[in-house]
Order: sequence, then C-alpha cells, then structure tokens
Amino acid sequence: MKRAIPVLMFVHRYLGLAFCLIFVVWFGSGIVMVFKRMPEYSMRERLARLPPLDAARILLTPAEALEAMGLGDAPQRVFLTSLDARPVYRFVVGRGTATVSAETGDYIDPVDPVAAEAIAVRAFPGSRQSARYVAALQEPDQWTIANPFSATGALHLITLGDSAGTDVYVAEASGDIVMKTDRSSRFWGYAGPVMHWFYFTPLRVQQGPLWGDLIIYGSIVGCLVCVLGLIIGVYRFSVARRYKRGTSATPYVGWVQWHHNAGLLFGVFAFTWVFSGFLTMTPWNLFPQGGPTLAQVRAIRGDGVALDRFTAAPALLEFQRQFRPREVELLQFMDKPFYAAYQPVGLSGGPPQDAADTIAGLSRVLVSADSAAPRVRDGFSRDELIAAARRAMGGTTPADVSWLTDGDAYYYQRGRGSLAPVLRAKFDDEHATWLYLDAADGSLAQSEVRGSRVERWLYQGLHSLDLPGLYQTPWVW
Repeated sequence: MKRAIPVLMFVHRYLGLAFCLIFVVWFGSGIVMVFKRMPEYSMRERLARLPPLDAARILLTPAEALEAMGLGDAPQRVFLTSLDARPVYRFVVGRGTATVSAETGDYIDPVDPVAAEAIAVRAFPGSRQSARYVAALQEPDQWTIANPFSATGALHLITLGDSAGTDVYVAEASGDIVMKTDRSSRFWGYAGPVMHWFYFTPLRVQQGPLWGDLIIYGSIVGCLVCVLGLIIGVYRFSVARRYKRGTSATPYVGWVQWHHNAGLLFGVFAFTWVFSGFLTMTPWNLFPQGGPTLAQVRAIRGDGVALDRFTAAPALLEFQRQFRPREVELLQFMDKPFYAAYQPVGLSGGPPQDAADTIAGLSRVLVSADSAAPRVRDGFSRDELIAAARRAMGGTTPADVSWLTDGDAYYYQRGRGSLAPVLRAKFDDEHATWLYLDAADGSLAQSEVRGSRVERWLYQGLHSLDLPGLYQTPWVW
C-alpha cells in the first residue's frame, strides 16, 4: 500500500486538476436546478390560452372529418381542439399529425409566418402591437432540442416584444405553440439545466454520440477521482498515529488539511452523486426502463381509435353542464368509447391578458360515448381496472392489488397535492411487473419492472435525494 499510495495520489491530483472545473459546474448548476428548470409552455398555460370550444361550429363528426381527409387507417390518438379560434380535429397518425377543420372538412395547410404570428397574438393579446416574426427554424435551437422536428416540421419563432423578452415557438405542421421562453427563464435555463447536462446546441444536436460519450466517460472519471480520494484519505487518516506532535489525525496542513477532512466527510456523497448522474444516461442498457410499453397501452386503449363511435358535438354540450372545455380527446377503455377533457380550476371564459400561469390545477372529466345520450362518467371501479391490468399483461391475474389514494414510493408527485386514486397491480411474471392504473380516466399511468425499481433508488434516490417524506417536503429537501 505504501508503494501504491504515491501513484494513487499522482493520478488523483492530476485528474482532479483536469476535472475540478467540471465538478464545480455540475454541483453549482445542480443547486440552480433545485429552484429552476428549462423553459416550457406548460399544459396548464396552453389550455388557459386556448378559446373554449363552440359546439355550434362543430359540423362534422370525427369519422366524417377523417373521410374528408382521405386517411384510411385508424389514428392512434384524436383531439378536438382549436386553431386560430376555429374548431379542428387533430389526428395523430404514425409519427406525424394531420389537422382537419371540424366545420368544413378541409385539410389545414402548414402554418405560414403570417398565420404563426396571428396565432401567437391571439394567445397573447397584450402583445398585439409589439409581436414580431423572427425566423423559421429548420433545426433545434437551445430551447427546442427535445422538440420532434420530424413531427412538427419547422418552428416559427415569434418575439412578443414585451418587457419580459418573451419568445414563442409555433409548430408549422399543427399551429400549436410548443415552447415559450423569456429573459428570466433563458438565464436560469443556461445557469441550471444547460450547464448541468452540457446541453449546448452544437454539441447536443450536431454531435449527439460525442455528447453522450462525454457525459458517460466523464462521469466514470469523476467516480474514479472520488474513489481514489477516499482510499488515500482513509489511508492517511489515523487517530492512533497522531501527526504534528499528537494534535492532528491528518499529516496535512492548511488547505490540504481542509481538503482531507472535507473529502472524508463528503467524498462518499460526491461519489454516489456522480455515479447516479452517470445512470441518467442509461449507459449500455444496464437497467430496463419503466413503462408503460406500447403493447400494454394498446391492450387497454385499442390499436387505433374507432371513430364511427364518436359524434363530438353532443358530448361538448354534456361537458358544458360543468365547464367549457378547451380541448377534448377521444379515448377508448376496454373497447368502450369516451371523451376526456381537462377541467381548469379557477379559469374565466377568455384568454388571460398576461403570461401568468392562471390555472391552479387540472382535473380530467370523462363523458361516455357508448349511447345516444352522452353522460359524465365518475371514473372507473376497482374491478374494471383489474380487468384492464389483466388484459395489459396478456390475461395474467395479478398476485397483489392495492388501491392507492396517495401514491407510493414509485408513483408520486412533489408539492402539488394528492394524486388521483390509482390501482396498483403486482404480477409474478419474470420481470416482477407493477402496473398503476389511473381511476379517473382509466389510463395506464405507470409501469415498473424489477430493474426500473432498482434504478429508481440508485438514480432518483442518490442523485436527487428523492426519498419518501423528504422529497414531499420541498423546503426540507
């Protein structure tokens, strides 16, 4: 060991010199990410800025609209939404979308710059005089790296010219606003996630494999630096020997003494944090990913939406007994058709005048479509969800079933109140699968297997200190 220590110290010192700045960036940006994340255009704000749907203007059923468009295959998902204040059907087919007018059946052409600016102004009416078209992006920029350009086509960038420096991105294919940034969110996006993930556009977009290798092998080197430091630190620490005339358990003085003692206190934490960060890249498929899988979803929702069972306009009238929906999805659960819409809590009739997130919460409301008179459906029963879980697992009966009203260590959320009740079904298959089915809309909300549950503790537990009780109390966390 005496012969090995000088070699270990040499490697530890110079690897530390090479990587110390990266460590500072990782930890500093991680602190920022406790409070700030990447810019987004949230579902809540998106719904707040859509106009309420008008049943009187919906003149075609979904099946008639699909027939007018000439698509033969059943779409995977169907939405009734708005484009420039007009009701439209949006069909998700394959990896793309097709939008058809619910009034005329006309196919909605890709959105041009003039229409994109009009869409932005309608969503943000306070910027009617100051909004300005900037460019059509054919490739991702810093804030749209995760955007599927193959599905949306180009993105139209419009600056609103407000005091916050707000920019919005409108998808050419659908006319949806898919991203919103402002001066503050861009600053904190850089200081937090961009620095933490090395999400620099030239590296992440143009050199994706290189970016992945830098994170993976950089993390491995970081782990090695930590382990070497711990070995050296433990070896050189001695209460029995007592250095410096019996007054210190370390042979070092000054800053090096501080480094030795702090490394012993925090070195294990630094190692587990870098190691768990390494796991975020899912290197070499070490752990299977949680689901749900496409096959499991299709077993419950069906392989495509059978549009001849939906009429749309009567359902809107049923929704309007409770609220005015802004977007409706056509769903199937165990071969039965339903309409689903998010009810925004505390939202007035018109679009908000500022950029504040005005919706305090969202709850999903279902309307049945299996009869001539649509009616609101109050969720699904335990037996119905067990039957859906069995179908998702190929007819296998679950070994254990629990009704959860507050989630568990794998299905939860932090700081946003209670979750809707879910049914948790555990199976004795080779992967020890657990399924979570949402009682409100029958969706397969989450699926976990043995490996993904292990990864949850190694990644979320070690990297984010995501521990039960602690994580649900944000100020303590």
